[in-house]
Amino acid sequence: MRIIFVCTGNTCRSPMAESIAKAKMPSITIESRGIFAIEGASTSQHTLNILNENKLPNPSHAKVFNETDLNADLILTMSRAHKAAIQQNYVDTEKVFTLNEYIQQNGEVFDPYGGNEADYLKIYDELTILIERLKNKLLK
Repeated sequence: MRIIFVCTGNTCRSPMAESIAKAKMPSITIESRGIFAIEGASTSQHTLNILNENKLPNPSHAKVFNETDLNADLILTMSRAHKAAIQQNYVDTEKVFTLNEYIQQNGEVFDPYGGNEADYLKIYDELTILIERLKNKLLK
């Protein structure tokens, strides 16, 4: 199985989700992308600090979401806007969901970009819970 997490720039939320998911579901191929990513951009320092403190794998550098990514088994976006952007630009988007929608929970994952480390830690805690629920759903 191959899952791709998607956010805006692929430097905060989706790489954090990628790293958490890789640790929780090592048998699944996990990647991340950004709708407006700058290819090769580094993950945000706050994200890296939190991942390192929790001994989680460092995510790959930023990559732009593209049509070949639709070959993944599941594409999970951080917001409804990311999902809508994919649906507007591509066909065959039946495997695209927001992360919250897929685990049947209301809400979206807030963008901590530009915030302080406490803002990023809040998103880390939220993603840890959401990805644990994702794992439980997938492994049923």
